[in-house]
Amino acid sequence: MIGPLKFLGLDAPWEGAKVVFFGVPLERTVSWRGGPAQAPTAIRAASYSIEIYSRAFRCDLGQVGICDLGDVDVFLPMEEMLRAAGEEVRRILGAGKVPVVVGGEHTVTLPLVQAAAASGPVQVLALDAHTDLRDAYEGERIAHATVLRRVSEVAEQLVIVGARSFFGEEADEPFFAELGEAAQRLDPRLPLWLTIDLDALDPSLCPGVTNPEPGGLTYREALDLFRALQKFRVIGMDLVELAPPFDPSGVSAVTAAKLLVEGIAAFWGSS
Repeated sequence: MIGPLKFLGLDAPWEGAKVVFFGVPLERTVSWRGGPAQAPTAIRAASYSIEIYSRAFRCDLGQVGICDLGDVDVFLPMEEMLRAAGEEVRRILGAGKVPVVVGGEHTVTLPLVQAAAASGPVQVLALDAHTDLRDAYEGERIAHATVLRRVSEVAEQLVIVGARSFFGEEADEPFFAELGEAAQRLDPRLPLWLTIDLDALDPSLCPGVTNPEPGGLTYREALDLFRALQKFRVIGMDLVELAPPFDPSGVSAVTAAKLLVEGIAAFWGSS
């Protein structure tokens, strides 16, 4: 692992940490705008502008115990990066801790879910403007445009919220849910992995993503969904597809960092 910045400037020792943060700066199968390899560093840097107390969930993240491991080596081949990310999640979960992972392109989610499913059935909630359900993209079965298809083959259940860009007959797939019904579609008996593609948010709020799509969620709607998910056992989360070069203001990176703050506070803020 490499990387000098720490998320929120926090770095609890591994032994006492409840949440373990790391980055996977993967950028190999992007289809339009580049830059997601820069996202983990940009999110860490942006987090220094954010207070560590969440009023929405009444939690001081300084009391949670957050350990930042840095990033998977960006120079590894894609297959090795994905393998390293999955191994790290297995190690974190095996130690009874919670992984919070930042990409990178959405492809990074697959090994994370595979690792979570290695010890038993898991369900996945994906926030994404796109379906990512193609069986292959440009001849590859593992890519950002196929990642949720591959996840659906691993997870006990997949629910997608925020999708508004469809390919072929994907609109007829059974995975999609409206924001208000997402929690009802999930099984309270199964552990839950949450994956957030930042393009689920409306681009007027978060323009710095790889594939912006009009008509997205508001920030407040995302927090409302976090509240609805508090009754589930969320065992980990990832946030992907920030493209820092396409938002010189830095607002998108701040939004990404703030969503992570609220997610950690909502799901793991209480003992």
